[in-house]
Amino acid sequence: MQKDNTHRTLFSPYVIGLCILAILLAFIGVPKSKAYALTSAELFAEVEEIIGRIDVLQTDLNYATADYELALDEYEAATAAMHDAEARARAAEARIAELQVRLGERATNMYKKGLSSYLDVIFGVTSFEEFLTSWDIIEKISALDAELVRETKDRRAEAEAARKDYSEQQAVAASKMARAEELRLQIASMQQALKEEAESIRAEAMELLAEEELEAERARQAAEAAEAKRKQLEAAAAAQVSQGAGMSVISGSGVLAHPCPTGFVSSTFGWRNFDNAFHQGSDFAAPQGTPIYAADSGTVIYATYDGGWNGGAGNWVVIAHGNGVVTKYMHASAVYVSIGQQVERGQNIAGVGNTGYSTGAHLHFQVEVNGVAVDPFLFL
Repeated sequence: MQKDNTHRTLFSPYVIGLCILAILLAFIGVPKSKAYALTSAELFAEVEEIIGRIDVLQTDLNYATADYELALDEYEAATAAMHDAEARARAAEARIAELQVRLGERATNMYKKGLSSYLDVIFGVTSFEEFLTSWDIIEKISALDAELVRETKDRRAEAEAARKDYSEQQAVAASKMARAEELRLQIASMQQALKEEAESIRAEAMELLAEEELEAERARQAAEAAEAKRKQLEAAAAAQVSQGAGMSVISGSGVLAHPCPTGFVSSTFGWRNFDNAFHQGSDFAAPQGTPIYAADSGTVIYATYDGGWNGGAGNWVVIAHGNGVVTKYMHASAVYVSIGQQVERGQNIAGVGNTGYSTGAHLHFQVEVNGVAVDPFLFL
């Protein structure tokens, strides 16, 4: 079958050398540090990239294999031609031996006929080559003998030249085969290394994917638990609204009702020397659970009852009264209202507590007008 040799220009020895160097450099740079792969998706992407490089190497391997097969054909053709030339050379040698016998017989006949001068010429040579040369100058030889001698000499010379030429061709083809085979082995080795790298990364990606799925499941469960806790707290707050809250109490004659009429003032609005901070409300100390009342009717815009820090406020309630007036009730032990709920002036909304940033049970009562804290006693 005639082989397609169009790719041979791509795989000249010079280009092959460049290809090997490029492939080696590319191979060295293939594996990425897994420390930079943060997700299983990134690792799987690395695997796909390596598979692509393996495919490119397969194309190179196909070309190298074709080069090897072509060189093998050249080698086999040169070997066969060399063997044929050797056979022709051996045939020429046999023909020369046959002519030597015939010429010896002719010389004997010449001697018998008295042609001693020619015999002296013939027997005076030191080699068969001299014999042939001397014989050629003998004018008495027949035209047929001369033609046979020339034919045999030419045939032997042609056979020897052919044998030398095909031997050189065989050596060249063998060198091509060796280079192509070396390239094939290098590419196959690179492919194997890439396959092992891909499998290693794939295994790591699978492990990471399992961890990610586990983390996602844990996050889902945590979110469900948090949602359940939130609903539980809301339910508890709603229950306390109906069960824990006391009767409404309106105390004082100011613009706002007193939020904790049984408590005593433990800290006033303004700068405090003991903590070197500006106190934005008034504190009313009272036993834990003492009722806290809404200073005026309005809408609950914030309420939490989780016992958390909440920026230091602990459990607290914020009520919007309209016209930019907002009241805040902090550190509660219990909260009886929820966000969005409408409350009435004097309604029991919470109980005095010690949650958040607090050193004892008390109510921190804060009044804001258009976002600015003012002295609560200006309204009580």
